[in-house]
Amino acid sequence: MKKYALSMVFALFLSACGKTSSSFINVSMPNFKPQTPIKTETPHSGVKISLKAINIEQNNNYSDYFENSTLKFRIDKEIELLKQNLEEQMKTIARLKGYELSSTNADYKLQSTLSIYIEEKNAQKTSEWLNGDSISSNLALNFQAKMELIDAHNPQNITNITSNAKTDSFVSLTYPVKSGEGVGLFKTTFSAVPTQLNKGLERPAFEIDKAFLAFYKTTLNTLYENLPQALNSNNENNQGDQEFNEFINDESFNETFNENQNSQNSSEKSHKNTDGVIIFE
Repeated sequence: MKKYALSMVFALFLSACGKTSSSFINVSMPNFKPQTPIKTETPHSGVKISLKAINIEQNNNYSDYFENSTLKFRIDKEIELLKQNLEEQMKTIARLKGYELSSTNADYKLQSTLSIYIEEKNAQKTSEWLNGDSISSNLALNFQAKMELIDAHNPQNITNITSNAKTDSFVSLTYPVKSGEGVGLFKTTFSAVPTQLNKGLERPAFEIDKAFLAFYKTTLNTLYENLPQALNSNNENNQGDQEFNEFINDESFNETFNENQNSQNSSEKSHKNTDGVIIFE
């Protein structure tokens, strides 16, 4: 009888460990495609601009469980990618508008702050002996960008540019947390690879990705439309008759959601796509 009981415990342990490798699914990170040409010809306006690093502000209202979830880890990586790609595209927009990038003796300074608000509601915990603990909740993200073009020669002369985006609605989540009881103790619930999510989080990740991409596109479009053209008052030929590279402001960000994402890759890979943008796969 004792041997039978030990065999059952061992079998349950193997079953729980066996589920570990199949409890994750690979979901590619969003591709923040360039919205402007990679190569630009900057008119010789002689007007210099300094682009400051983007400041990120986060105001979060979520449970401690979500703080340690695979989805939260993924969102943190998405914020890094968003900041990195926005900064690169802002440089191109400045050139398209006739500015010369310079960190010293600049005529203008462009400083930007991104505010990201993550809210989780109705977090409820359930426990299962074999599967461990899990949380059911609703999540929403809200983004806002505030950009200021400051005249270095007259600091009171400021052009304010803002944009915002958010998830269409609260997204329903069910995600596991580590359990301190039973076989669930041996069940791995967290991955340090941003493309690996617990099964069942594919659809929420897709909705969150859409909000990130919408904010990325809206911010760049807004900056391009509202950043004043750099003009050299001493150059009569530079009065709006310059030909600038076209800003691709109608680029589609529609992503095709694949219910059967490839879950075989267990390690993070970083490479550059054909557009030269670093993405994760």
